Amino acid sequence: MKEDWLKWSIEYAEDYDFPDNWFGKIYFVRCKTPPFCLREMRPLQCRFFPLAPHISSEGTLHLIISPVDLPYACPLVKNHIKLEDKFIKANYTVWKRLIKDPLIYDLIKMDSSSRDSISLTYII
Repeated sequence: MKEDWLKWSIEYAEDYDFPDNWFGKIYFVRCKTPPFCLREMRPLQCRFFPLAPHISSEGTLHLIISPVDLPYACPLVKNHIKLEDKFIKANYTVWKRLIKDPLIYDLIKMDSSSRDSISLTYII
């Protein structure tokens, strides 16, 4: 928590919209100067971007382009730049592993359910 280029905050899950099985302290980590942080040093969610995990109503894990609004324009999304296949496959492999944790699975499932009303294109 001593990195000068990251902003850490300790919050309580109950104060945010997290699944019911999330409680107690949670840690938020943000780059202070997005999008100019070294990718290899960023928090995982930043490294995965612009991909995001999505669990379909059938329970299948997919990757989508993140629909989250950002305070800056990501050139990959704005310019529709094709992502490298090895980047997509590596993301998928990591998310398959991460969602084995019930807390992460429940969070991704909750986030996915909140996107049910928008049209999504599965990358994988």
